Amino acid sequence: MFALVCIFVGAGSASAQTAPERSTQTGVYTAAQASRGEETFAGICRSCHTPADYSAPAFTNAWAGKPLSDLFSFLSQMMPKSDPGSLPPAEYAQIIAYLLKLNGMPAGTTELPGDSIPLKSIRFDLPSKKQ
Repeated sequence: MFALVCIFVGAGSASAQTAPERSTQTGVYTAAQASRGEETFAGICRSCHTPADYSAPAFTNAWAGKPLSDLFSFLSQMMPKSDPGSLPPAEYAQIIAYLLKLNGMPAGTTELPGDSIPLKSIRFDLPSKKQ
C-alpha cells in the first residue's frame, strides 16, 4: 500500500509541473498594469523596439503555448539591451501585461506577478481568430 501512495503522489506532482494551469485568455493582468507597462515600454524599450514588433507573427509564434515565465526570464535577463536585468521585476511584469494587451488578450482583476515561479502556471495563448 505504501508503494501505491508514493506512485500516486509522484504522478500527481509530475503532471502539475508539465503544463501551465491558466491561459492568458483568462485575464491574467489588469488594465492599469498594462498602462504602466506601455509607459515603461515607451520610455525604455521604444528606442530599439516598436509595439508592432511584439504583435507580429515572429513574436507570437515564438512564445505561443509557452509559460509566461519563459518570456519573463528572457526579458529580465536580456533587456534592456544597454543594461540587461536592470529593471525591477514589477516593471518586467508590467511590460508583459502591455505585450499581452497588444496581442488582444483580455485584462482581468489581478495584476501579473513580477516573479517567474507563479508565471510558470500561466500559458501564453493567442486569441482564436474569428472567421
